[in-house]
Amino acid sequence: MTEITSARTSGTFDASNNLLPRDVEAFVQSGVAADTLAVPVPVRAGYVVFDALGFEFDHHTNTEAGVRAYLFLITDNQSVARDVIAWAPKQKRLATWLGRAWALGEEQTFAPRLTEHQALPVWRSPINWLRAGRKGVCLVRPEAAVHYLCDAGPLLAEDAIHGAELKKLLTRPAPRIIVPASSTKKAA
Repeated sequence: MTEITSARTSGTFDASNNLLPRDVEAFVQSGVAADTLAVPVPVRAGYVVFDALGFEFDHHTNTEAGVRAYLFLITDNQSVARDVIAWAPKQKRLATWLGRAWALGEEQTFAPRLTEHQALPVWRSPINWLRAGRKGVCLVRPEAAVHYLCDAGPLLAEDAIHGAELKKLLTRPAPRIIVPASSTKKAA
């Protein structure tokens, strides 16, 4: 399989559709500021096919079973394209194309925080992340996020239940430790 480069990732995203006026209107009615949909990288739309590993663009498949989803270009902290995330709210699906991204807004993880509590907001859903003006992160692949968020605190949860969920997610069990029998001595 050919490595998908940053240029191809960005090009594939750029070839997707702009949001329709009705999409923008629905987002605004849901409490999302219209400019949040355009900056820093516009939210786009396209047809995708979800599977257990993520999604594929429907025009890259032999199926016509694609669903319309909102698309987000994921970049690193130097604005280099890494992945595309698709969100189909009606199907309650959120996934990555290449499996490289772990969250919407992940480039903010280690950026300076100028809020009173200097915490990184973590949102349960893309709509809440958008309502917050794309401030913070919305986890897409929690099993991968744990590797980044353990050193990114403090984290700002939406509420106490969400805080408990994040604590459970980020608590790693200690590895099993084995002591060789030959290293133990019996007391005389």
